[in-house]
Parts: sequence; C-alpha cells; structure tokens
Amino acid sequence: MSELGLPLPPNRLVPASQCYLAYGSALLAGIVSWWALYTFQIIEDVFWIGLTVTCICTVVIWLFSIANGNSSIYDPYWVIAPPFLAFAIKVSVGAGLAGPWNLRQICVFVCLLIWAGRYHIFYRWSGWRTGLVHEDWRYEQMRSFPLPYWLISLLGMHLFPTILVYFAFAPAALVLGKLPSQQPAFNIWDVMGLAGAISAVAILFFADEQLRKFRMTNEYNQGGTYNGGLWKYSRHPNYFGEVLFWFSMIPFVLAAGIAGSKPVLVFSGPIAMALFFRFSAWLMDIRSLQRRPGYQQVMESTSPLFPWLSREKSK
Repeated sequence: MSELGLPLPPNRLVPASQCYLAYGSALLAGIVSWWALYTFQIIEDVFWIGLTVTCICTVVIWLFSIANGNSSIYDPYWVIAPPFLAFAIKVSVGAGLAGPWNLRQICVFVCLLIWAGRYHIFYRWSGWRTGLVHEDWRYEQMRSFPLPYWLISLLGMHLFPTILVYFAFAPAALVLGKLPSQQPAFNIWDVMGLAGAISAVAILFFADEQLRKFRMTNEYNQGGTYNGGLWKYSRHPNYFGEVLFWFSMIPFVLAAGIAGSKPVLVFSGPIAMALFFRFSAWLMDIRSLQRRPGYQQVMESTSPLFPWLSREKSK
C-alpha cells in the first residue's frame, strides 16, 4: 500500500536497453519508410508522408510495448516525434537540407525544439536511465476493458495519441512544407504566433516547476493539494500550456497565406487537442478526488483548464 493507503500499481519491468532498442528501431523504420514513400512517389504530399511515417514508427513502438508488457514505452514518443517530423518535412521540400529557410520557418522549428526540450528537462524519462517499473495508471485502467489488450493498446494507447498530435502539429507542418519563396514576408501574425508559443512554454515551465517543488513536500505525501502559483487560477495550467502552444501555430499559417486553402487541417487539430486535454483534466480531477481529501474545495473554486480568477475571489 502507498502512504495514502492506496494499492500500489503492479510492476511491469522493462530494461533501459529495450527502450533504446524500441526507439532506435522506430527511427530506422521512419527513415527507411520516408525514403521509400518520397523517392518512389508512393505519396506525393509530404504532409501525408509524415502522417504515414509517424504511424509506422508508432506501430514499431507498440510491438515493443506488447513484447515487454508495458505500454508506457510509448510515453515520450508524442514529444519526440514533432521535431523529427518537422525537420523531415522541411528537408523534403525544395533543395533539401541545404535549401533556404525563412524566418517564419526558423521560428516554428525553434519553438518545437524548445517545447520538446522543456518536456525532457522536467520529465526525464526513466526509460532512458533505469528502465521502466510501472505503467501509466490510465493504461492500467484500460487493461480491464472487455476487448483484447493488444487492440486497445494499439488503437487507444498508441495510434490515437500519435494521430492527435500529428494533426495538432499540422499548422507547423504546412508552414515548413511550403517553399519560402511562396510565402509572404515575416509579419504581425508571425509575431503573434511567436508570442503565443513563448508564453505557452513559459506557462508549462512555471507550472511544472511549481508542481515539482510541491511534490517534494510532506503536504503532498500526506494527500495535500497544491493551489498556489499558476495552479491558483487553473486546476491544470500545464494542460492549458499545451493547448496554447498548439493554437500558437495557427498564426504562423495565417502569416504564410495557407489557412484559406486548407482550413480543416489548420484548425481541426488544435481544437481536437483542446477537447482532449479538457477530457484529460476531467480524468485527473476524478483521480485527485479519490486521492486528495481537500480536492473538492479546489474544484469548487478553481477553473478546470483555462486560467481564471478563483470563484471565491471573484465574488
């Protein structure tokens, strides 16, 4: 039993070597499949090549997850994939790696790198260092569903988040997949996108740092609830930061003059991501109500996702 009197999750041991082998294999599969799809023009549009390749890489990770009995092998993939896909899309268009980048494309790519880097700084995945011991609690719950585990794992734990992230990434992909010579000059929309992305990463940084410090206290270990800093205005400011980051890619598309021709690709992904994080916030609220005695009061006074003044303070 844990310190809160709750049952401990079952051990699902995966050595670090298997994690490295999984991602090395996925990278190799991604490179080979991209080369084949692009070289033989099996798929002409690099955007759809990117979707196909990331799904292939995900299936490789899934095979290792099934072989090792732990779907958390997939956990870092959704953050690792976008910068690699962004780079692959950019170098596949025009003159390749040596081709020109405009300021807009540089900003989009750097924003993706900073976003991904922040995750790996704050959530240094144990799979790289010591291997895995437990599986994410959401995956554990899905094991009880009345469907074959391998199918739930493939569709619900691997392909669904991969496709969700890819379409949230779609605005960035569209900017990187268009030649600089075919885009307008850097403009006010780009400034708005850059400001939004930097703000989102800053929110993620401070929310994670505040929560990290709280988790080192006795109050947390005894079932206490943190309601300070950014968490005073949102029950899930980290989720809000994720939503804001993907929405910040939309102004770059508007600046590039692409939005009018592909509105579904531009807007559907970030909106779907917002709905997903709102649902995730609801799941986390249920879990916290079960584990944190004072969490009901937090729910009654604090906005679920988008930062807002406390209901008590706004009266």
